[in-house]
Amino acid sequence: MIDWLKEDATVGATELQRRLKDEYKNLIPCMRVWNGKNLALDKLYGPWNKSFDNLYRFKTQLDETCPGSFVVIDHHTINKKIRFNRFLALKPCVDGFLRGCRPYLAVDSTFLCGKFRGQLCIACAVDAHNWMYPVAICVIDYETNENWIWFMERLKEAIGTPPGLTFCTDCG
Repeated sequence: MIDWLKEDATVGATELQRRLKDEYKNLIPCMRVWNGKNLALDKLYGPWNKSFDNLYRFKTQLDETCPGSFVVIDHHTINKKIRFNRFLALKPCVDGFLRGCRPYLAVDSTFLCGKFRGQLCIACAVDAHNWMYPVAICVIDYETNENWIWFMERLKEAIGTPPGLTFCTDCG
């Protein structure tokens, strides 16, 4: 299974079950295939719950390789579970926005539907070619007023207050 998951880590348990049946002529229960897939993914990429430990290493690496980038990792505990808010504005993206984009930011979010739930927020500009230009991203646990205020405060810290800046959002 590991070789198949190296090629495509998103392949589902049903497809893996079919491949195993074709290869080994044995029907393995779907739940066992699902558990085997998770074990194989852990072996390939490390356990999911340990991936949070890499956030601070990621921040350190960005600070070294892209100085001036704005990276904030904030966390709090809810029901004995650690919840993270992460904000990222790369220095080249901020500089490009301030020097070459219209003073306009579209701000929105979308649901994260993977193993860990949450929302991905983005502040996006429009460049001279009328293309979307990402300025900053953020991961929050829920779309609340408190989290939106946190995101907008970090965005202000990253880009400042350019003259004539206009926001477009459907946030309540």
